[in-house]
Amino acid sequence: MPIALRWSVLSLLTLLGLAGLVQLPLAPPLASRPGAGTERVLADLATQEAEQDTRERARLLLSRFVGAEITRYFWGGFSGYLDVLGLEVPEDIQARITEEPQAVQLLLQPRQGRERYVARVEVNEAVPRGLACRGQGVPGRFGWRGDALVCPAGWQAFPLPGPQRRADR
Repeated sequence: MPIALRWSVLSLLTLLGLAGLVQLPLAPPLASRPGAGTERVLADLATQEAEQDTRERARLLLSRFVGAEITRYFWGGFSGYLDVLGLEVPEDIQARITEEPQAVQLLLQPRQGRERYVARVEVNEAVPRGLACRGQGVPGRFGWRGDALVCPAGWQAFPLPGPQRRADR
C-alpha cells in the first residue's frame, strides 16, 4: 500500500475516533428528520409498501385461480364462482369473473392505486392455457403466440409462483 494512501486512511480513522470520543452530534437519518419533505417521503414509502403488499396478494390469488380453473376444466368445465374454487378475495380488492364458452377471466381492482390485475384461462385445441397480467385501465383482448396466451396490448405478464416442490426428494 503506498505511503500516501496509508497516511490518508490513518488520518480519516483518527478523525472518526476523535469525533466518537468528543461525541459530536451527527445528523439523524433522513426518515427521522422533522419537516414536510420527510413526511412526504414517509407517505410515499408507505404507499409503495401498500402497493407491493397488494401486488403480492393479487399474484397469489391469480395463481390459485389459474390452477383451480385448469383443474376444474378437466373435471367438467370452468367455474364462474370463486367460492366453488375455494378462493377468497381480500376485502380491499374487487373481483369480477367473466365466463365464455371456452374461457374464463378474473379481473382484480384494488380499491387503492391505479394498477389492475387480470388472469385468463382459455382452451386452445382442447388444452387449457392460463396467464396473468398487470396494467392500468381495462384490459383488451388476449392473444395467442404459438400455443401460448399473451397479454393484451399495454399490459405485461405477471409472473405467477410455480408449484411448490418438496426439498427432500
